[in-house]
Amino acid sequence: MNQAASNGKRMVGAHWIRVGIVVVLAWLIPSPNPMLTTEQIGPPTIDQLPVDLPWEVATIEPKPGAAGFWSIADSEGEALGYVARTMPDAQDVVGYRGPSEAVVVIDSQRRIVSVGLLESADTVEHVRVVRNSDDFFAQFQGWTWGEIDRRKKVDAVSGATLTSLALAQGLIQRMGGEAGSLVFADPLNIDDVRDWFPDARRLTGGPATLDVIDAEGDQIGTVVRTGPLVDDVIGYQGPSEWLVRMSDGDVVDDLKLLTTFDNEPYVDWIRQEKYYWKRFTDMTASQLGQLDLEAESIEGISGATMSSIAMTQTLVDAMARYGDAEPDVAEATDPSVWHSIRFANSDAWMIGLLLAMGLLHQFGGFRNRSLRRTWLIAVFVIVGLYAGNLLSLALLAGWSAEGIAWRLAPGLTAIAAVALLFPPVNKSNPYCNHLCPHGAIQQWVRPGSKSRRRVSVRRGVDVWLRRIPGGLLTIAYVVLLFRPRVDLSGWEPFHAYLFRIAGLGSIVFALATLAVATVIPMAYCRYGCPTGYLIDYVRRAGDGRKLAVADLVLLGLLVLAIARHWVTG
Repeated sequence: MNQAASNGKRMVGAHWIRVGIVVVLAWLIPSPNPMLTTEQIGPPTIDQLPVDLPWEVATIEPKPGAAGFWSIADSEGEALGYVARTMPDAQDVVGYRGPSEAVVVIDSQRRIVSVGLLESADTVEHVRVVRNSDDFFAQFQGWTWGEIDRRKKVDAVSGATLTSLALAQGLIQRMGGEAGSLVFADPLNIDDVRDWFPDARRLTGGPATLDVIDAEGDQIGTVVRTGPLVDDVIGYQGPSEWLVRMSDGDVVDDLKLLTTFDNEPYVDWIRQEKYYWKRFTDMTASQLGQLDLEAESIEGISGATMSSIAMTQTLVDAMARYGDAEPDVAEATDPSVWHSIRFANSDAWMIGLLLAMGLLHQFGGFRNRSLRRTWLIAVFVIVGLYAGNLLSLALLAGWSAEGIAWRLAPGLTAIAAVALLFPPVNKSNPYCNHLCPHGAIQQWVRPGSKSRRRVSVRRGVDVWLRRIPGGLLTIAYVVLLFRPRVDLSGWEPFHAYLFRIAGLGSIVFALATLAVATVIPMAYCRYGCPTGYLIDYVRRAGDGRKLAVADLVLLGLLVLAIARHWVTG
């Protein structure tokens, strides 16, 4: 009994050592784009500027300005505008397998004149499609530096969604922060402040803080609208926007409800409760921004509790951003991380499939042959043809080196999490068995045990063929260590599922593996898939304490990776 328990502990220990080494190896994959400063990167060349510029650029100032822009001029030395690169600001924005860098040209008014793609760590097909999409780059023209909303909707390039969105997100990060609200997009009207400032003639500034100017051109007041600062605190039916009159010292002088999406009966009660809102005046923006509603026993307006509390929280959050609130308060109310997540229809389908898979597994649905075959079709169509969300060496290598693109591809990230986290813990392999479209179609076309088209592979040949996936995985890792920019998408047939952009070679490769699977059951999964081999290697198995050839190779790769890391620094 004690011997069995001891053996079991050793098996578990050996298993987690394997998993740990795999994690370390992934961490040691070098980035194809080492972090450099603006000065180290240097300006783009004239040949790298977008071809649709309205000017003839003759010179680019070699030294960047304070904002990291290089001045550009014509042949007579006349200043035309400025040019910038999105690196290093876009370094952490990962697309399909890595970051992308854009070149941005702005005029003297800080408006974007043109955008182009400099280089990308993504696959050749993705990059080619994005580079040739004039409509994608045209949508950025007219944007203004420093006034770009990080939540601004961007039309991605069909078939290269992750690459194009990563390029756009990097551009937004480089060009400046949030400016304005897409929810409360209407400009502030002079009539909105007339009751506070009867002599008001125009408003300047914005989008959140505006100065009120009289007929003589003198500033007679300052107002703050909360929409550009906070527009995601939902009441009974939607968010609300306040207009706040500020006095000297950033003191809240008065406030009024500007716009709301909440139900009108509740809004009427809220507007009538002058006393409730009076308590928030004569406070500085900093004091109001640090207000804890629960600690102060602020419970809202009776009969409209949900709406009034949401409106109060909107006011507090907005002042936390506007004023000098403590850093931890400002961070707690900052919604930018969640707003940066792009949740598309394909992501909803991925999450839905994962939930459905859990239910089918729990209640034995996969044991029903008809239900199982229906599931395989759904996976092939939705995960494969519709979303193209297949795990691959190219994807895993890129995410290991550059970070996970969870904000741009939450659905694919969820599938990757299930594929990589479940096998080490509970011995299952849900991705290969239930979620891989290429595996699904192979299950559909495989010959039965008595089929006349079935070809049996001799045992000796089978042993050697099963070494191919591990060999490919080993070679791929060594290549990545010394050539991190290598494109691994052609090493597997999965790129064919991005059929809108896939090359003919990728499609032929995929069809060939499926053709073989019609005579040799699951041929590619058994004899060709390095991604599946990796997932199966970290799967918790019953022979966890036995040392295998693969373990020795793993240790060799670890020594090689550490040595390379030590030599290159």
